[in-house]
Amino acid sequence: MTSRTCIQWTRKEDERWAAVFELHLVTEYHPQKNLADQALSEVHEMVTEAGRSAEDLLGDPRQYAASVAADRLDETHAGKRDLRGATAGERFTTAVVMAGFMGLTLSAVRWISDGLWVKVSFASSAAAGALAAGAVILCLAVALRAAGRMRAMWACLGAFIVMVACGMIAATVLPQYLLFSLPIPVLLAVSVAVMVGAHWLPDATADRWFSSRHGGDDAAWMGRLDGLLRGRHGIPVKDAREYVTEVRSHLSSAECRSAQEEFGDVETYAARLANGPRREQRIQRRKAHAAGVFALLLVVATFDRLLDPDVTSFWFWLATLAVAYALVDAVMLYGDFRRRGQ
Repeated sequence: MTSRTCIQWTRKEDERWAAVFELHLVTEYHPQKNLADQALSEVHEMVTEAGRSAEDLLGDPRQYAASVAADRLDETHAGKRDLRGATAGERFTTAVVMAGFMGLTLSAVRWISDGLWVKVSFASSAAAGALAAGAVILCLAVALRAAGRMRAMWACLGAFIVMVACGMIAATVLPQYLLFSLPIPVLLAVSVAVMVGAHWLPDATADRWFSSRHGGDDAAWMGRLDGLLRGRHGIPVKDAREYVTEVRSHLSSAECRSAQEEFGDVETYAARLANGPRREQRIQRRKAHAAGVFALLLVVATFDRLLDPDVTSFWFWLATLAVAYALVDAVMLYGDFRRRGQ
């Protein structure tokens, strides 16, 4: 029996085939809801009627998953998803959950290392507020990239850098005298509440926050195409601009037809252009970039502890190992990306 259906397979080999097919279809092509279940039900019916194994009847499960995706994947559904199969709303809720988890982890570490109570001053409260605002802004930037809204994404990244700088300045410049003491379980509860709230926020609701209006003239349509190709689908700037130039050239020779009339929905058209042989390379590049950014943020977060090493401290070695792992992971992913590009 597969993980998503109640189909009873008479042969173990068919059950294994179905598991590989389902895994590959879902993780590689991110189909619309219930497509994997429908395809598996059809496979089970064909196998039962033919009296042959799924491997003999349909061939390699990965190739069959690719054929099912090519024939039955809804273009509108695929057009709203980025390289990793997530919509902008899903990116936002996932990022907020991760931010809450980071807050939970840091609060727990603080509890273990310094005790139950945390001292709150003007400096610490201002710094914490600035960093929390920066975390929210960074979550917005992640979602805006998946939405293809590149100008807004860069604005958010700039605001994130400003917030981090303000937090660092506030921690050193503002008064350090004690305002009150706060039990760390309160911080843990806030972090958990953020994670739960983001998890329960409907993805469709979050998607509406980042959706763009599809109206406007041809210039707006082509600007939207450029943003989707670069942001949602990870196509390099030069290649994205070449696609837009081709569209503009085609429209100049068309008779009284707008971009919307000639090419249809811009999100669907962008997904068609992006679904090429270099898609896996772009996915690997995104992974390498994400790992590099995470390693950089980890170095910044642990810089004080690494700058003044205490070889007898457990937290020094934990920070060192975490940074080392993040750097090695980033280097390996970048090397894999380079090999795929050759």
